[in-house]
Order: sequence, then C-alpha cells, then structure tokens
Amino acid sequence: MKDLSRAEKISIAMKGRKLSKKHKENLSKAKLGKARSIATKAKIKETLLGSKLDEMRRKQPMLVCKTNMSRSHLTAENVKEIRIRYTTENGISIRKLAEEYNVSRHTIHSIVNNKTWKPKSTM
Repeated sequence: MKDLSRAEKISIAMKGRKLSKKHKENLSKAKLGKARSIATKAKIKETLLGSKLDEMRRKQPMLVCKTNMSRSHLTAENVKEIRIRYTTENGISIRKLAEEYNVSRHTIHSIVNNKTWKPKSTM
C-alpha cells in the first residue's frame, strides 16, 4: 500500500461502496457543461473497442455497403464523414448530425458506435 498514490488508495477504499443520491447529484453538477478533449474521446473509444480498434486500423477495412438496399439514405463516404466529424468537431451532437443527414438519431448512434456499417471482416 505504501507504493500507491493517494488517488489509488482512495479508489481502493471506495471500491464496492454505493454512492448516495446527493453524491451522484454533486458529481453530475460538476460534469455539467464540460466537454471532453479530443484525446479523452480517443481514449474512451479505444477502451470501448479494445483490440478491435487495432485490428481495424491495421487492415484499413472497407465498410459493409448498404447502398444496394432500396431504403438506404447513406453512402460509405457519408458514414466515414459522420465518424470523423463526431470525434473531431466540438459541439457537434448526434441530433445535429441526424438532422443534417436526414436520418434518425439511433442510426447516427449506431454508426458512431460501430454497430451498423461495420468493417468487413476479411476472415
């Protein structure tokens, strides 16, 4: 325990404890109005995707094209642009992108989180 920093000791001490409603409210007030930096967004993205992100970067994958379907509103180029704009532009929200591309917020959310328009697997 002597080699740990103060923050690490507090983290260990708080592990498993439930937060009170008041404490949760205070945390949400502290976060209100603060935007994450591009570096932080990249770290979060890397954490969520894990090893998949390295694979995607290495293979330079092509997107599974949905433009052959009759109801598709987006092209592969639009999807790339949406992902780039969402991660790099400050103040751009899923709602604004959805209005701009004339699709639902759920569609944009799925694209940003790689749930739809997934990279083709080459296996």
